[in-house]
Amino acid sequence: MLFFIIILISFFLIFYIFRNLELNIDKPFLNFNMPYLRNPKNFIVISFLFIILISFFIYFQIGSPNIKINKIYSSKEEIIKNNILKNDILNKNKKELKKLVLQFEKTPKDTGLLLEIASTASRTDNIELEISSLEKLILITDTPKIKSLLAQAIVRRANGQVTSKAIQLINSALDENPADPGANFLSGLAASQIGNEKKAYEIWVNLYKNTKINDPWKKDLEINIKTAARNIGINDDILKNELSNITPSSRKNDNTVISEITNLNKKDQDIRIYEMVEQLANRLTKVKSDLSGWIKLYRSYKVLNNQEKAINAIRTATEISPDKIDLKIILLKELMPSDAKPKITNEIETLIQDILTLESKNIEALFFKGLIFLKKGNNKGAINTWEFLIKNLPKDSIIKKEIIKKIIDLKKEN
Repeated sequence: MLFFIIILISFFLIFYIFRNLELNIDKPFLNFNMPYLRNPKNFIVISFLFIILISFFIYFQIGSPNIKINKIYSSKEEIIKNNILKNDILNKNKKELKKLVLQFEKTPKDTGLLLEIASTASRTDNIELEISSLEKLILITDTPKIKSLLAQAIVRRANGQVTSKAIQLINSALDENPADPGANFLSGLAASQIGNEKKAYEIWVNLYKNTKINDPWKKDLEINIKTAARNIGINDDILKNELSNITPSSRKNDNTVISEITNLNKKDQDIRIYEMVEQLANRLTKVKSDLSGWIKLYRSYKVLNNQEKAINAIRTATEISPDKIDLKIILLKELMPSDAKPKITNEIETLIQDILTLESKNIEALFFKGLIFLKKGNNKGAINTWEFLIKNLPKDSIIKKEIIKKIIDLKKEN
């Protein structure tokens, strides 16, 4: 309302100016008895000042420019601090990368170290070193995970284009592990880039079904699905309805299931488990892809003290979901119990290597890796592995103190 009143007043003022100028101010408009306004110069100056005043009034009342300068300055300072922090992190990663490269020269067959170099190189945008490290790693341990990581690095170097070499790695990774998320994402991207949007859409939707709410690729995956859907004529409402039926937040997180493994009350559940366990085992022989079912079977056999069948159940679970580190660690601890003399087998060594491939600083895997070196009489290998391990342990860790003592003893023996 105020805005229209101001416009109306301004309109009358402008009309007055032009009317009086044209008539040489013979008589004032609307019979105003204001002789000083008969002078055109005086009236124009006063009108000009009035319009400026009204403009400021409109600006402050309607435009509401209540900008808090303090917030602007604080935001600027926060941006500067964030940039400084990012640069500090980048410089630390670069220093760490140099140390890792020097360390690798001493132990050129250390796959865990190679993976750490690739990971650190990625964080410092050193794409060439990342790719060369993964290429060396793939010669030592030809796993689908490494193939997927190498394919992703190659695609990043090509600015998002899925090259022929990347496609070969993707196909090979998916042949060995059809559930690999990175390979599936790139497979859909490859299909999209050659115009096969329908295939890309199907691949990405299937990947979305196995994506959890905290997975880092979830947001990019949703964007790609929406783009592919539009390209094949699926409107937003239909897509929204379809995705809502498979939304990651509605599915139970596998980690929740895994955390339940050791939380059973033996007294309350022994009888029920004994009656149901065989029925569950029989059902799983027909539905081998039921991850939560195999985990439940594992914990059931643990309660029944059937160690052999428990190991077989958790082993099957790791085969169904090979990227789940928690499952692999459970299997590793079952194969190398602390209360018995460990028997070093190819399965154990492969399992440790798989864990370190997925997480190069995994404490359990590094400890067991050093222990295997020690059992084989390779004191130098044990020392190098455990020295890398203690760098990732807290200062007040009891295990750290014990390992340091063991390292000192081993160095004395050498």
